Amino acid sequence: MTKFVAYLDPGTGATLVQLALAGTAGVAAAAKLRMNKLKRRVANEGAEEEATSDAETEDEPANAE
Repeated sequence: MTKFVAYLDPGTGATLVQLALAGTAGVAAAAKLRMNKLKRRVANEGAEEEATSDAETEDEPANAE
């Protein structure tokens, strides 16, 4: 039977904690960027729909006269 012996000094623990925090920060930053991109896309689609409906309502009275 093979026996594994490993030594983890405090520096290793600090590195693992830093790795976990950096990973969490990276995921949070990526999520924020994706959310902002989605918000812009939804806002642009809403603005296009409003512009289209405004243009249609403006044309109707002109055609009716």
